[in-house]
Amino acid sequence: MCKLILTVVFCWQTVFSFGQHPLNMVREEVMIPMRDGVKLGAIVYRPEQEGRYPALVYRTPYGVDDYDSYAEFPLKAAKQGYVVFLVDVRGRLRSEGEFEAYRNEKKDGYDVIEWVAQQPYCNGKIGTYGGSYPGIVQWQAMSEVPPHLVAAAPEMTPIGSHHFIYYGGAFSHPWIDWFMPYILADKRKRANDPSGPWDDEPATEAWEKSDRKQWYQYRPLIDLPLMKRYAPEYYEWLNHPDYSSWWDFVNMEKDFARFRNPVFLESGWYDAAYGPEGATRGFNKMRKEAATEIAREETILMLGPWNHTSLNTRKTTFGEVNFGTNAGIDYDAALLQWFDVLLKGEAKRNLLPRVSIFTMGENKWHVFTEWPPSAAIPTSFYLKQEGKKNVAGILTNEISPIATSTSYVFDPNVPFWDKSYEKSYPYDQRGNESRNDVIVYTSAPLESDLEVTGEIVAELFVSSTAKDTDFSFTLCDVLLDGKSINVHGLDAGYLRMRYRNGYERQELMQPKEVYKIRIGQVYTSNLFKKGHRMRVYITSSKAPHYDPNPNTGTEIATEKKLVPATNTIHHTQKYASRIILPVMPRD
Repeated sequence: MCKLILTVVFCWQTVFSFGQHPLNMVREEVMIPMRDGVKLGAIVYRPEQEGRYPALVYRTPYGVDDYDSYAEFPLKAAKQGYVVFLVDVRGRLRSEGEFEAYRNEKKDGYDVIEWVAQQPYCNGKIGTYGGSYPGIVQWQAMSEVPPHLVAAAPEMTPIGSHHFIYYGGAFSHPWIDWFMPYILADKRKRANDPSGPWDDEPATEAWEKSDRKQWYQYRPLIDLPLMKRYAPEYYEWLNHPDYSSWWDFVNMEKDFARFRNPVFLESGWYDAAYGPEGATRGFNKMRKEAATEIAREETILMLGPWNHTSLNTRKTTFGEVNFGTNAGIDYDAALLQWFDVLLKGEAKRNLLPRVSIFTMGENKWHVFTEWPPSAAIPTSFYLKQEGKKNVAGILTNEISPIATSTSYVFDPNVPFWDKSYEKSYPYDQRGNESRNDVIVYTSAPLESDLEVTGEIVAELFVSSTAKDTDFSFTLCDVLLDGKSINVHGLDAGYLRMRYRNGYERQELMQPKEVYKIRIGQVYTSNLFKKGHRMRVYITSSKAPHYDPNPNTGTEIATEKKLVPATNTIHHTQKYASRIILPVMPRD
């Protein structure tokens, strides 16, 4: 018996040095040198045991100390045999240099990954993870093709500039809500400027208590005084509204043929509009264009009922809808399993399917091998006016046999306002639908369940008294109690008419001429239950998501004057405006 005990103790000490345990970790603070001499500050978690481990890199502008105060993933990963690097991007908090949003993230991403790969406790296999800004910087690093990058997990993020900073050709106003609370505080601190808070928390509190609406309505956009000193890039973006090579620093769409590592893509139906657009387009481009078989075959896509950066096992209610226990997922566990296969070479075990889609209404997950599902049938629902002009219309499978149109006055001085703009969520749209500048089309009660999964497209015939204006649409599920619940974020489905033929050039309208337009980039999976009705509403602004179009046809950034326009939706046999829904067959 004693001999057995001694043998066990001896074996334990041959595996672990004295005082070590497989769950013990080391926390270190390091400075990572970039090619130009600038050093980036980082926190490192690694197993206490000696050895060489795969590494995971998280790069953020929001402060690694803040992330380190609440995030569980770095500790979980370190205890599972990874070295985890939490890195402040250039010019932020622990890091040296000057911060300019997205401008340095390609080269810096390459340098961080390759430096990490050379550390004595790293085995040279690197993965990256993170969402929103920490997501897009992963795509940017991939553009530089770092040889030691094996896997990346960019969550809720775009793959390029024009469905990010300009969506549908309209400038994304919430950049004000990004720079003011999150970026300027540290810039003031570095400049020893006492004009405002030096830390994000008081800066956020001060911003949220301020009269923000005055800044959303400020004209001309280019003269907004708030960020002139500390965020010059904001004004450079305003001066480059067209899609061009100028945007290459934050555009990865041309680089997919060089990508060698697979990606784990995730977004939500209520994510910011660029999220599901970036995830789905990124997935298909990886599957078709990536340079290696493993990159093409091991890339996976997950789309759920979430809003921006809301993944949590316990969070299942968003806005006015509870999506049930299936809506909450252990994303950390799923991500670590995926990394285990790719970075450690472990056998696949309970790995997520290639495509996982959460269908709202049914509140269940479904498995696919491609996106969009090939079984989905594009089904047209035509817009039809019922009764007099300026009253609600109907959605029908039949084209209107008579020539009708519906007009409304869009006044950019009093734009449509989305109360969920800070964190998109589903809520009763009847208040929005009652506006005079919103046109509503509703189907008859459904005779059976109808599942819609994929991209929603509005193909409209429109005209305007203006040389330029905007159009947008929203798809809703009308419940038995009359509530009209949006099945995607309200910032999706938007088009600035001067970009109707592409974002590379501007083409103004001829007043009152009829134009056929296509508005897409709206994604959902929703089961419209028997007895429910489908509803689409159309309007010409979505503030403060986008700057309301001044309707003048002049340069948007410098225009001060905002004028009303009469906008018209046509629905006739010749001009058959319709919504195209991807309808899934149901057993």
